[in-house]
Amino acid sequence: MPTQEERLQTVEFNLQQFKTETIKAYGEMAMELIIIKGLTEDTVKRLRTMERDFSQLKTTLDEHTTRFNHVETLLTQILARLPEKP
Repeated sequence: MPTQEERLQTVEFNLQQFKTETIKAYGEMAMELIIIKGLTEDTVKRLRTMERDFSQLKTTLDEHTTRFNHVETLLTQILARLPEKP
């Protein structure tokens, strides 16, 4: 049976090993959180860019729709003035 001193040394060694592993695990977790933060910031930037791009596309589409409606109105007026075919 181990002596009291040997048992204490084992406990101290295990505690030191636990501390080392815990510090290492916290360090790894901190690095992963930093990576996740960077990815999240990048994703937010991309979403803002996409939102701006979609807004520009909607504006352009609205402009084209307005122009198309104007052309359609003009064509309707022209067709109304043409004589009927005999």
